[in-house]
Formats: sequence, C-alpha cells, structure tokens
Amino acid sequence: MKILVGLSGGVDSAVAAKLLLEQGHEVSSVTMQMISPVGEIIKSQEQDIADARAIANTLGIDFFTLDLRSAFREEIMNYFAETYKQGLTPNPCFICNKKMKFGRLLDVALERGFDAIATGHYAQIMRDLKTGRYLLLQGSDSKKDQSYFLALLNQFQLAHIMFPLGNYTKPEVRKIAEKAGLISAHRPDSQDICFVPNGDYAKIVEALLPETFTEGNFLDTKGKIIGKHRGLHHYTIGQRRGLALAFGEPVYVVSKDAKTNTVCVGSSENLFASALVAENVNFIAVEKLTEPIVCTVKTRYRQNEIPARLIPITEDSLRVEFLQPERAVAAGQALVCYKDGAVFAGGIITAVEPWAKPQ
Repeated sequence: MKILVGLSGGVDSAVAAKLLLEQGHEVSSVTMQMISPVGEIIKSQEQDIADARAIANTLGIDFFTLDLRSAFREEIMNYFAETYKQGLTPNPCFICNKKMKFGRLLDVALERGFDAIATGHYAQIMRDLKTGRYLLLQGSDSKKDQSYFLALLNQFQLAHIMFPLGNYTKPEVRKIAEKAGLISAHRPDSQDICFVPNGDYAKIVEALLPETFTEGNFLDTKGKIIGKHRGLHHYTIGQRRGLALAFGEPVYVVSKDAKTNTVCVGSSENLFASALVAENVNFIAVEKLTEPIVCTVKTRYRQNEIPARLIPITEDSLRVEFLQPERAVAAGQALVCYKDGAVFAGGIITAVEPWAKPQ
C-alpha cells in the first residue's frame, strides 16, 4: 500500500514510519504546519519540522510540509478560546483529530493518490466481519492508550487510517528508535496542548480574545458573594489551587456561568454528578443507538473507566447516567464510551446534572 505518515518530529510517528517500511509499504511523510505565532507566547514549529525532515532522511522516505495554519487557527485555536468564553472547558485535541489530522490531512493524502494515512497514536483499528464496521480499539499499552482522543473518527476515516504502534508499548518503541539511530529516540513526550506552552491556558486565551474576560464574583453554593475571581478562563471544574479564598476547609470550583460572569465554589461533595448530556455524538461500534445500554465511560483522559447507562435522546445526543456518582465532570469536555475494549461512541458534554446526596 501507498501510505502517508504524519511525522511530528517525535519518536512515535518516526517508529510508525519505520514499521510500515519494514512491512513492505511504499511510505512517504508529511508534517502539518499548524501553529501560527501569537505574540511572543506561541512559537513556530520550525524545530519540529527540521526534526521530522531529519527523520525522513534517515529512513530514506519522501517528506513535505502541509500548511494548515489558517484552518488550525480558525477551527481549533479559536474554538478553544471561544469555548472558554462560554464558561466551558474545551478539549481541542479531540476536535483536532477529527478535523485536522484525520480530516484535512486525509483529504490531501487521498487527492495525491495515497491509500491511507498513518500516525504514531497508541490505538488499534479492526474490521468487524459480521457488521462490516470499522472498530476503534484501545492500544495494548494501557498507560499510553490514545483511543479517547480519537472517538470522533467516522467510518470513512477509520477505513483509511493505520496505527502501527497499536500493539507496542512505549519502551519497545524507544528501543526500536534507538536501534535505528533516529534522533527522536529519547525525546521527551509532549505533555501539553501543542499551542499552549507550559500549560498556561489563560495566557493563550487572553492573547486570542483580548479584553474579553473580566473580574467577577465568586459565589458559594447558596448564591452568596464570597470574593472576586480573575476571569472565567482561569478556572475549571474541580480546581482547588489558585482560588485565593480563605475558608476553614478546602473549596473547589463547582460550576461557572458565563452569562453572570460568576464562579461557584463548594466542598468536594458538591463536585459529584449523577448524569450528563452529550451532543454531536459519533457512534463507532454501531450505526446508532436505539435503546439504553450499559457500558463504561470516561469524562476526561486520565481517568479510569466507570460504568454508566447510555440513553439515546436523538440520533446524535445521549443522556449518560452514572451507576455511581462521578467527580468533576466539566461541560465542554469529551465523553468517550467503551464496550468490550473498543470505543463505542464519543461526543461533547453539554450539560451536567449534580448529584443530590440522599437525606
């Protein structure tokens, strides 16, 4: 097959390309140029591009760059800032995979005659011979599994994607890279959103939407004003640090309201939810959900799966009832549902129902 590999400059995508070469595929590579500088905060990708080019040279494969900066700024970076403006907590990687990495890049690959694209994600794709549907499975390395971020991929995309690292662990990948003499063999893993250096979300949001966020009131759970906050974008559900509120016990961000520019804080007990609503739901394992089912779900990436009941509302929206109260569920984040080791569905959390402690 003729495969186009997305090279990031890191170790995972480099080894993905090497494995495909060893399997006998005709491999070329591309780096998506997506990040445009914002003042002095966000730097360019020049070093990543240089590293990717060096990796391609080492592997002896063609390399080119694809300029997606305008689309990425509009569809991902602006989405990120606008979601914070609405008082929500976005997951830009969830959207980027759908629209950029496996959207625009796949379109370009198919236009240029490639059969598929490949990346260094830790996930697996399998065809269900009974239903004919493509399934998205978790990666073998549970510590690195990235299926959560891929839950919006549709059947057409899954049919034209390869994840060569799905059955590998990270230590195994680094050993392959080291043996092959790849410059990224010991490069540290990226921990931040690619356009948010050092995890400073507020600074990026302020640069993208200057003069949008103002001080407002902190409220307790009874609606009483108890202090001033610095702007909604500085806070997320479950946050404890940086509140600058003096109480006799720990308090956490419980909710945010963009209309009133208020942040509600409460005890840990106030963070628990009994249910949520998710919209723009993408079903992978089935075409659609017609009746309630029980599966496991995640409402954030670094979380163990928890049991829940999925109840269809419309063809692309769900009510999710937790079988036990779930902590710090944030509207705007990604909901991903799993069944039998595969991603069942994924969508965006739009509403959260607080848990009422039995009297």
